[in-house]
Amino acid sequence: MNNKKNLINTALLTAGTAAYLYVQNTKFQVSRYAVPIKKLAPENEGLKIAHLSDLHFPYTKINLDALIKTLKKEQPDLIFLSGDQMDAAEPERTAEAHAFLKRLPAIAPTYAVEGNHDNKVKNHTHIYQGTGVTYLDNTAYSVMLSGRKPVVVMGVPEPSPFGKVQKDFLAKMTIRPDWAGQTRLLLAHRPELFKKYHADASKAPDVVFSGHAHGGQIRIPGIGGLFAPGQGRLPKYTAGVWALETDPTKHLVISRGLGPSHFPFRINNRPELIIATLENRS
Repeated sequence: MNNKKNLINTALLTAGTAAYLYVQNTKFQVSRYAVPIKKLAPENEGLKIAHLSDLHFPYTKINLDALIKTLKKEQPDLIFLSGDQMDAAEPERTAEAHAFLKRLPAIAPTYAVEGNHDNKVKNHTHIYQGTGVTYLDNTAYSVMLSGRKPVVVMGVPEPSPFGKVQKDFLAKMTIRPDWAGQTRLLLAHRPELFKKYHADASKAPDVVFSGHAHGGQIRIPGIGGLFAPGQGRLPKYTAGVWALETDPTKHLVISRGLGPSHFPFRINNRPELIIATLENRS
């Protein structure tokens, strides 16, 4: 009798664990953040940004139709992709990524930067061709949205692993003088470089949108993530909104990502779609 009971308990535990891991790795959740902006133009109050990161095509496990449906319902002003749209392990399988990217600009103007996985995929920028997605490579645009004042959308590429250690990641970025006063939104894959995105105050963004950390993969309540590339154990920047220590008016928005990493499971760390709304904090 005890053996039978133990078998039943083991089966129930196994089934429960499998169900939990299935939800944790395939069912995305929506996280909403109000991001304070100093001297935000009144017309841009409530400007809404959908932030997607680390899709890792073709390994994405979430329901992409459900994601598109959610994006349409949210009606964002902008869609940002902060890197690792592709997975370096499957560099030739670009069809899934290309098909998904084509669906985004019909919802809102869409901008993307590369991540460390994209950087390893030869000629990865061709996945954007014909999609309507604007790929940012040390480039910035003053973007006019209907009923809004223009904002500057800017993006930096993945730093080269073979290059010199960069002190200023925006050194190659051109910010035109006539854009003065416009809110600056930077797409940059790595959150651990938050401070370095502000090395040049004349180009520094108001908000940085990053991913890469996958939420620390396993999240412990009250502690956070356990490991992130570029940060190691008990990393600082894995999720949520952070203020720059030297200037609390500057913020970092980190996505836990929508796709898998090479670690097999997400635990207490569901895939995440971020909806960030700008609000004035003069």
